[in-house]
Amino acid sequence: MPWLTNAIARAVVNAWGPRPSYSERMPRPWLVAVVALLVLVTHTAVAAPPEAGALERVNAYRAAAGLGAVRIDAALSKGCMEHAQYMLKNAGTDAMVGLEAHKQRPDLPGATPAGAKCGKAADLFPGVADLGLAIDGWMAGIYHRRPMLDPGLKTIGIGYAALPDGSLMAALMFGESTKLGAWPVRYPAADQTTVPLEYGNEIPNPIPGQGTGGYPITLQFPAFDEVTGVRAALVDAAGAKVPFHLSDPEHPATSFGQYGVVSVIPKRALAPDQRYTIRIEATWKGTAKTWSWSFRTIALRRLDANDDAAMVGAIGVPSLVRGTVSYGGMMNTATVFLQIGASKDGRYQMLSVLIPIAVWKQLAGKAAPGSFKGKTLEVQATPQLVQQKYLNLTIAEQAQLRVVAPAR
Repeated sequence: MPWLTNAIARAVVNAWGPRPSYSERMPRPWLVAVVALLVLVTHTAVAAPPEAGALERVNAYRAAAGLGAVRIDAALSKGCMEHAQYMLKNAGTDAMVGLEAHKQRPDLPGATPAGAKCGKAADLFPGVADLGLAIDGWMAGIYHRRPMLDPGLKTIGIGYAALPDGSLMAALMFGESTKLGAWPVRYPAADQTTVPLEYGNEIPNPIPGQGTGGYPITLQFPAFDEVTGVRAALVDAAGAKVPFHLSDPEHPATSFGQYGVVSVIPKRALAPDQRYTIRIEATWKGTAKTWSWSFRTIALRRLDANDDAAMVGAIGVPSLVRGTVSYGGMMNTATVFLQIGASKDGRYQMLSVLIPIAVWKQLAGKAAPGSFKGKTLEVQATPQLVQQKYLNLTIAEQAQLRVVAPAR
């Protein structure tokens, strides 16, 4: 997977923010390159700027799809930096709710013409740990992925502004496309490996009932080409059918346009270290064709909840975490939390499993969260760091958590 290729250094880990808004763990850690420069007889470490790492991440995804690299456009980035400041200055207000984040209000702090242009057309992520995780999140959704995988794209603009807790308001804008290139674009690509497991937190959410699902599989045509008669099939390595939601140009899942993208969204998270085969039939510009290819998902990283360094190193990476419950309670009326760890060196205050109340009732019936104190759990989830304080393992299905015997 592209986000695993940045293996020079794991230098910065910040906080995972709320849902990306349109234009949007799965999650994954951002690796910042650190270059040692020789100045006379002194070696000085210089960290690459955030936009350099973000550009590398975008180009890694494009390379995986067989597409050419893009470059940063200074003018686009200026507008995105201004819109990021607008989002920062208006954080917590109704101007940042849902798709409103895309519409600058001229009377609000930070509004500028260039910022408004970016906000209208960019992928936005209000409150993300770092730019790398923002890009991973956008790629995990069908709407935000599309512009990043345009074969004719040559330039992008990147903007960000830091919130008090260290997380970022992020914006990614796309330059004009030449509309040339090898169409259609498949993602995940044929024979790609280490593919993530889950759908991102995207607004609008194309999954019925604002639900969750597996990592989306897309076949992308030019935005305004005629694509009709779409049929699809998804099977695992054993040939078993995998249920999915289909959203295509003729039958879009939401009022937001598909713009040439055929989207297959598994109804459940994909299984780790599993080979899947997708088959899509469609009539493109009057000609019926079939596309079929396979890919393999990422293997889970096995972690001990008491290993601080390993947990921090797995932020954004699908993992199987083992730990013993020290405390259980309600985070709010809709979410149970079970604390299974805490950092000894202060990297985070606590490690908790977050469980929707409906899933908790499936797991525990009428039992109170506190009744799980002392039980050892194995949790399949992607670690997320929130507000530089809380390391969370959020689950969506009963199968992601099980009680096991304590290690001897």
